[in-house]
Amino acid sequence: MKRLHTLTHADVERREATLDRLERITELPLIVLAAAMVPLLVAPFVWELNESSEAVVIALDVFIWALFAVDLAVKTAVAPRRAQFLRQHWLDVLLVLVPFARPLRLLRIIAYGSRAYRGTVRLVRVDFLAAYAIGLVLLIATAVSVAERDQDSQLNTFPDAMWWSVVTVTTVGYGDVVPVIHAGRAFAYVLMLGGIGLFGALTANLASLLMRNDDPSPDVVASLVEEIRALREEVAQQSRQPS
Repeated sequence: MKRLHTLTHADVERREATLDRLERITELPLIVLAAAMVPLLVAPFVWELNESSEAVVIALDVFIWALFAVDLAVKTAVAPRRAQFLRQHWLDVLLVLVPFARPLRLLRIIAYGSRAYRGTVRLVRVDFLAAYAIGLVLLIATAVSVAERDQDSQLNTFPDAMWWSVVTVTTVGYGDVVPVIHAGRAFAYVLMLGGIGLFGALTANLASLLMRNDDPSPDVVASLVEEIRALREEVAQQSRQPS
């Protein structure tokens, strides 16, 4: 028996248009909320919070999580191809499904940071790599400062982790501070590999930009083509004339 609610082509187009409007309306607020969640999740590791402050952080955490859950539920209901929509928005699904357990706080920090970063890139349509460098440095610095928080490490504060992250991604490598646990070193691997690829891409983009600046403009090319055509016609006329 066929499903009674099989969508027609017009229904699909209408739902896609509605979903597109919803995503345009909610994209910026969700980016702001995801970015706000990162310091909220980091706060218990970085500062000694009293009971009232920790209760406020937990309440904000639950409130923002609920907004993401409602947003995902509404958009999934509107989407004409729900499975495809959920696959494309797997990061939002991860934000909603990751539990509030304290050991998973680091995963939630990475997920919210990635959501804010990817949303910003998509919204602003960034086509230069500086934004990628900033996002990578901030994300790794946050993750390392949380991972090394309870260890005998110089990277257990965000400013020190930020310094180390910048030094590492630029391949300077002073070696004055280093991660001491396996998780911190794993993040260092990501940052080092990302730094090598990042600066290679920046160099290539800079060379490409300089080459484009040396290329003649379309107007100049068109003018040269017209001059060549006129010269050819003049040469043809001269050759047809009797000597």
